[in-house]
Amino acid sequence: MVVPQVADGGAGFGRRGCVTRPVSSRAATMLRRADELLSEAAGTRDAAERFQLAYLAALRGAGAVLAVAEVRAGQVVRRARTRNAWVLMAKADPGFARWAYFFADRSETRAAIESGITRTLPADEADRFYGEVGSFLHEVEDCLSDRVTVPE
Repeated sequence: MVVPQVADGGAGFGRRGCVTRPVSSRAATMLRRADELLSEAAGTRDAAERFQLAYLAALRGAGAVLAVAEVRAGQVVRRARTRNAWVLMAKADPGFARWAYFFADRSETRAAIESGITRTLPADEADRFYGEVGSFLHEVEDCLSDRVTVPE
């Protein structure tokens, strides 16, 4: 993914009301990995595995949002008390709070799949989730696409 340069790195509004801010190369890398995971999810026949890979893609997307928030702060952000990506994302960028709540609601399903408690998942549920993750990653990309890349 190529992140276009912006003439004005100051605050403004980009697509979907995202506040203009610099983007770290780490954010771009995380978004690229999220896209790879989502592509991998598309290639699997097993619904539970598709769900799990899509969930991991969403986590990488959240990581991109958090990396941007760190750059916006102009310094390394102190470790938060929680390591829950969805809580951190909602605090870092309230524009993504709706997504944070959506993914947090699916965390139990992911944990059940990972632990082996749930081995099956309806294909239509995994497909819907996959589509939602794709929409989320598009919003993350939209927010990053109008920003200045900042070396780390």
